[in-house]
Amino acid sequence: MEIEQAKIYHHHTPRQYLLPWADSNERVAWYGYGKVMRSGLTVVGGEDNFYKLKKLSVPDVDCMKLFIDGLPEWGRKGHKRFLQMYVLPTRLKQHLEKRGDCSPDAMKLVDVLRSNFMEDYHASIERQFWPYLVLIKARNFSFIEDIDRAIEFFFGFSIQYMRTKAVKERAIKKANALFDDVERVWDLLSYITAVEMGRSFFTDRHNFQILVLDNDTQVPFITSDQPIINIRSDAASFSPPEKVELYYPLSPTQAMLYLENATPNAGISQSVSIDEAHRYNMMMLDHRAFRVFSNSEEYLSLLNR
Repeated sequence: MEIEQAKIYHHHTPRQYLLPWADSNERVAWYGYGKVMRSGLTVVGGEDNFYKLKKLSVPDVDCMKLFIDGLPEWGRKGHKRFLQMYVLPTRLKQHLEKRGDCSPDAMKLVDVLRSNFMEDYHASIERQFWPYLVLIKARNFSFIEDIDRAIEFFFGFSIQYMRTKAVKERAIKKANALFDDVERVWDLLSYITAVEMGRSFFTDRHNFQILVLDNDTQVPFITSDQPIINIRSDAASFSPPEKVELYYPLSPTQAMLYLENATPNAGISQSVSIDEAHRYNMMMLDHRAFRVFSNSEEYLSLLNR
């Protein structure tokens, strides 16, 4: 039996999402680490083994269960099932190593599962989520009124927010009294937090609105390795914001805002000026982890000055 290969490079910024900024050869311009370059989509927006399953300690698992028990009852069963799925491959590897008579193919299969489980899971969520971005670009928001589709959209939306390098780095820096090592349990924490965030967005969806911004200027919208940002929060903070106003670039010429209905729209132009496009871009730059992406190397070079 042929065994699937382990996926080493894991994308925390999805390749499919970055396609609108890429050229015909699927190469995208990016700025980071003090330089401007153009690279293929298969080698940007991620890092090696970013989602590889971590070996959790017994206190890690016990504290995760305690964390889940403090969440609303409706989601606890699903969260604990995901926890069981997460720890299973690592425990299976420990069991095989203890036996000492397992075949190399069996060990390889377990290692492949540890490498691919979260990457493949995120890919499956992406496939469900991308059609909603197509609808949003066309200003078709009818899915909000369909319960099943709205749940699917807000789950995918929240996952795209929480899965990134930038959010992970900020969470690790914030002290946590429950977990000894937040980085070790972050894959679980980020997923569970995204599910709870999606539930909150779904429940409150009629108190919010989607606005699509059009950009016909010479300054394209850029995006980053933190593509969804709250423009009303401090880029360096992981504290809960007082106000939610989410900005999500969809292409060099379109972006979406997710706003409370009470937000005055008088000052928000849905056809942005050069200054407004640049202002949104600077917010993306502030919220990034390491890179911003564009279809224009020339514009990124201006950011590097």
